[in-house]
Amino acid sequence: MESKLCMNCFAGYQEQDGNICPVCGWDNAKSQVPEGLGYHTLLNSRYFIGRAKAMNGEGITYAALDRTTKKVVEVREFYPASLVFREENKLTLTPFEGHEAEFSRYLDDFLKLSKNVSRLKEATVVASGLEVFEENGTAYAVYEYIPSVSLRKFLVNSGGKLSWNEVNLMFSPVVNALGLMNSLGMPHLGISLDTLRVTKEKQMLITGFSILAARRRGTPIIEELYPGCAAIEQYGTRSGCGEVSDVYAVAAVMLACLTGALPKEAPKRLEDQRLMISKEVLKTLPPFVVTALANALQVKQENRTASFERLKAELSAAPTIVTEIEHTDAIRRIPIDMGLPRSKGLPPVVWLVASCLVTLVALVIVASIWLGDRGMSFRDIQQLFQNSSSLGEEIEVPRMVDESYEEWAEKLSSGNYGFELRVSTREFNDSVAEGNIISQTPFAGEKIQPGGTVLVTVSKGSATRTLPEVKGANFAELSAALSKMGFSPVKEEVSNEDVETGYVIGYQDHKEGDSLEYGSTVVVLVSAGPESS
Repeated sequence: MESKLCMNCFAGYQEQDGNICPVCGWDNAKSQVPEGLGYHTLLNSRYFIGRAKAMNGEGITYAALDRTTKKVVEVREFYPASLVFREENKLTLTPFEGHEAEFSRYLDDFLKLSKNVSRLKEATVVASGLEVFEENGTAYAVYEYIPSVSLRKFLVNSGGKLSWNEVNLMFSPVVNALGLMNSLGMPHLGISLDTLRVTKEKQMLITGFSILAARRRGTPIIEELYPGCAAIEQYGTRSGCGEVSDVYAVAAVMLACLTGALPKEAPKRLEDQRLMISKEVLKTLPPFVVTALANALQVKQENRTASFERLKAELSAAPTIVTEIEHTDAIRRIPIDMGLPRSKGLPPVVWLVASCLVTLVALVIVASIWLGDRGMSFRDIQQLFQNSSSLGEEIEVPRMVDESYEEWAEKLSSGNYGFELRVSTREFNDSVAEGNIISQTPFAGEKIQPGGTVLVTVSKGSATRTLPEVKGANFAELSAALSKMGFSPVKEEVSNEDVETGYVIGYQDHKEGDSLEYGSTVVVLVSAGPESS
């Protein structure tokens, strides 16, 4: 009996076992995502490619087998779908016409990020980068694979919430690692319940690295922002994303672990900054934790905790350290030569007492300035939290399957339903119309806490599309229609006496009504007018 390899865990199984892997439970009858490298593709003469595990606007992460070490790894392919297409050989990536410079620039960013991550060997909570190489017109980063579950799933398995002691123990190494990364100029900008993972030893793992362009709105890369975790500055085109953004995300995830729900999306919080937290949960939290989270979750960047050093100090109930951080920053702003009088023979003890008094006054001034700048009185902190006797009655989740995602998103924007809607993935489906919901979690009829999240899978429509008519269309019109359908149009001008210059003659190697795979390159023949004599 022939043995097969599972495309998820690479364990061997027999044909008689069917397609379900007896080790990990993966259904090997599932086909690879259309955008991805084919099963069994060999990269760098070493890495045997399996299923695509994750995908965003920057690229695709695959399960892979290292043939040298015989270990399972993860391979990240730089594949910005808005800038490139995969050639007919199903391997090579080629930039769309006019996007070559952008692709090259972002490819450099990907290489730099991947190499920097591989240098963080001392940060044990960071997914270890093993190798970076270029091939097939793009680049690949190889990461160590450590069995783990998403923090989101860990929370569900833990009853939906964790105690402060559990959160503090799990997040301390994360705060330290992110502080180190940001000090090296490497903000993550994607910290969430999905990119933080938990091992069987209950150790946290930071995953999901992407270039800056994929972590903020307004770039040629399709952004991936995690609702409730992404800071307000990531929703705009202006710069300013960095450590202060990561501080917001970590605080949001910590709040979710303590209360069972993330904050609302940052743009919505501009109108109402209150955070949902019950009196029962509030009673279990030390006051300094409430204050620290309130400071770190300020929507406006200028009011927010700006560094992990400060967040760590506020979470440790160490006011002396907090003051020292502020005092140190204040001292850095003092001119080196202040023209202080020299000793005229006064006893040392006099100068010691005098210096202590000056220091005390300086500390008072610094503290006053700090409190005034932040505008955060204890009453402000109390008002930031929505105190309720409970999280409220659970909401019954409505049926959304086979209905329009956009319409449901519009309904939920009114706030009448009391829960958030988030797309977990988009996939091709021949039976569910493009833009409609294929599946939802929780299921229809199940209960969810107010402010909770319903995850949905949205259909990308059929994996094959029909070429539209060309009669009477110019290239701009047809190109827009083809792009909307998921094709990659390429213009080729040819001489023609019968068709007006600039208008479409037809397709090269295809005709109207032909069915092609989503993402296929379509060469459009455009009239260049009569051939010059």
